[in-house]
Amino acid sequence: MINWDYYKYLKILPALFIAGVIFYFSSLSNPLPLPPSDGPPSFLDVNLLLHVAEYSIFAFFIAFGCFPKIKNRYILLIGVIYAISVEIHQFFVPNRYFDIHDIIVDTIGVILGFLTYILLFYLKERLKKEENDYIDE
Repeated sequence: MINWDYYKYLKILPALFIAGVIFYFSSLSNPLPLPPSDGPPSFLDVNLLLHVAEYSIFAFFIAFGCFPKIKNRYILLIGVIYAISVEIHQFFVPNRYFDIHDIIVDTIGVILGFLTYILLFYLKERLKKEENDYIDE
């Protein structure tokens, strides 16, 4: 009989794929024809929205792959450390630069993605509990 416990470890693959996509685009000298901003990002900045979206999705899938196995703060820490490492990597890429604002925005994305996963996880658990309570009656 085959032991299927390893499927739990395969749940991290989407997060690894997204990390690879983020790293690939951070390696490009000019991924988008957007000029660098001179100051703090504005709310409707396309670059800001892309950073929040990509790191929200990344953190969501980190939580999907790791949530019951490791503590919440480590899941958040993985996302933030990856964001910092990508910014350091961009410092060495031609036409790219290290930007602390990107790290802040990426951290916001990590937090939003993680909170979204936690909310959906607990909603699912609550629905399962209500369904079991209904069946038991």
